[in-house]
Amino acid sequence: MRGCTQAPDLPGASTFGQVNVTPLCLAKLPLEIHTSAIRQYLFAIFMLAGGACGMIVVAAAISLLIWHPLEKVTWLLAVSGLPCGLFLTAFGSITAWNCLKDAMRPAPVLIVRENGVEDRFAEAVVPWSEVAQARIVYVRGSLNHVRLNLRTPLSARQNRFRFGQWHSRPMVFCVPLVLLDLKPHELAQVVATLVKAHGAEVSAQGGPMLPISNVHLVEAGRPLRGERP
Repeated sequence: MRGCTQAPDLPGASTFGQVNVTPLCLAKLPLEIHTSAIRQYLFAIFMLAGGACGMIVVAAAISLLIWHPLEKVTWLLAVSGLPCGLFLTAFGSITAWNCLKDAMRPAPVLIVRENGVEDRFAEAVVPWSEVAQARIVYVRGSLNHVRLNLRTPLSARQNRFRFGQWHSRPMVFCVPLVLLDLKPHELAQVVATLVKAHGAEVSAQGGPMLPISNVHLVEAGRPLRGERP
């Protein structure tokens, strides 16, 4: 982990359904996190494949209407297939384009500091003091994001075609854990440690709670509040 020193003789990180003791981690703040170009490219390929499948469905529905316009089954298939195909085509293509753009971003997209987190995707800064509760969220057994329930509303830029960025409500902010150059469990542990240090509750949804007592944070060579040197 960039900016984090781990003891190699301790057991590995947590897995779904089984909680292990994670390595001792010394994270140096501010922590600048970039997108993972390889993961972004792979996800773009996956979404392009989904978009191509959508185009095939659309083409098949149109062909049925052209060659069999008078049959009821044709209209039934077209009415159900066309919207699904168009959705897959649009969603897959736009999401893939976002992934390709993100893969070429040279600057960090997340900056974790002692007093808050800056999400440059969302063009927002969230102070830890504004977080009332944090929840580490798993999706299909894998770490996905940290959901922050805020004390006051926050205006954040939304892009539903960018995987991991969902800020559906002004009182909720999600810190993405995927498609980054930092391991999801390491980023989740750092965020959870900082949130808890500022008095918020931390829990998990869809998977095991990650231990945070072994995460120690330093900034400019000094231990942070509540951390051991």
